[in-house]
Amino acid sequence: MKHSMQPLAMALACALVAGSPFWADGAEAQASSRAAAAPLRVTGFDVEQVDRLEPGAELNFTVWGTAGATVLLQIDGSRRTLRLDETSPGRYQGSYIVGRSDRIGPESRVHANLRRANRVATAQLGEALQVGWALPGEAALMPEIQSVAVTREPGRGRTEALRYTVRGTPGGQASVHLQGSQASNVVLDEQRPGEYVGTYVLPQGAWLDTEQPLVAQLRIGDRSVRSSAPNAYAGVNVTSRRGDACRDCATVQAVNAVTVDGEGRVLGTVAGGVLGAVVGSQFGKGDGRTAAGVAGAVGGALLGREIQRRNNQRTQYEVVVRMNDGVQRTVVYAEAPNFHIGDRVRFVGDALELQR
Repeated sequence: MKHSMQPLAMALACALVAGSPFWADGAEAQASSRAAAAPLRVTGFDVEQVDRLEPGAELNFTVWGTAGATVLLQIDGSRRTLRLDETSPGRYQGSYIVGRSDRIGPESRVHANLRRANRVATAQLGEALQVGWALPGEAALMPEIQSVAVTREPGRGRTEALRYTVRGTPGGQASVHLQGSQASNVVLDEQRPGEYVGTYVLPQGAWLDTEQPLVAQLRIGDRSVRSSAPNAYAGVNVTSRRGDACRDCATVQAVNAVTVDGEGRVLGTVAGGVLGAVVGSQFGKGDGRTAAGVAGAVGGALLGREIQRRNNQRTQYEVVVRMNDGVQRTVVYAEAPNFHIGDRVRFVGDALELQR
């Protein structure tokens, strides 16, 4: 028994001396697996333009993107592929010396391939190699949307989550515009060359207008294209549609404190008009004692009623809400309610309750 423990003790001692316990290999493997599963991205592509593209000219390239990958550049008309070095995490740099056998011109396009394991992200340089030349391959850079799709996001339970996929020209920026109770734009990530994916979680109480066409946009540089998919939600189980949304739910638009008289009328409108008429009759230019007497009798009665109303004045609170169907309603409270602008509420009879 004593001898059988010696190999294990020696292995432990070697691992401790090396500074990395043997059980760390599993953690490192898991971290490596997570890094490999992360999406690859090219976030920037730059070149130092030269005055003339001739033998001996040096083209310096920089690519920004996912760290820990391999970046290869393919230049139209070049005789070889350029590999960039990762000078700092996520930053790749390299130089290409134009040779006599190269056929590189100002209009030559440059593509970058960022690769890790069996996954790759691609991007095209968005500027000319030579100073003063237009963007290379402008016609080729005109984006194109091939398809727009919507599916339910798996593994979300009761949460209303949808996955949007746009397929088209790679190396662009894609988004979809959602219509409903809360119109919004969802930005999609390019998970594979030309495949843009994004997830949208519908807020509680909100709804999507699935009867309207789904509009997708794809932008490359200063050019963009839009595509309208009229039946994008066909076959998708979206419970929070406009017709199925909570009919008694609303959003608070305003909470106003107003002063009213004893009869519930807002002061400053009818009351102010009556007082103005009385005072005008008493001090205006009438035609003798008859007008003054009538004014005095009527004015005294109205003034007495007005004083009584003002003695009974109070403050009430108006909560203005917008229903899910767009209709605006107002609920009056005698005491200050615990509602704020933007709160989601629900009607219970004629009163409101806050949605948690």
